Amino acid sequence: MSEHEHEQIHERAEREAEDLERRNEELGEHVDQVRQDWESKKGDEQVPGAVAGEEEDSDEPPPEADITPGD
Repeated sequence: MSEHEHEQIHERAEREAEDLERRNEELGEHVDQVRQDWESKKGDEQVPGAVAGEEEDSDEPPPEADITPGD
């Protein structure tokens, strides 16, 4: 391989690394936004399934999990 080819491979790898770093930062920001959105919804009684309650801390399955086929 010539020095020029090595330089091209190196430049391409640097661009890919920069792109991955940028995408990682964007994903981290998106996760933060989704987490903030979920936390705000957990405090809103009008969002079905999001209101934090006692069952959230329970180690037992929810009542709907205790359904026997044929009942």
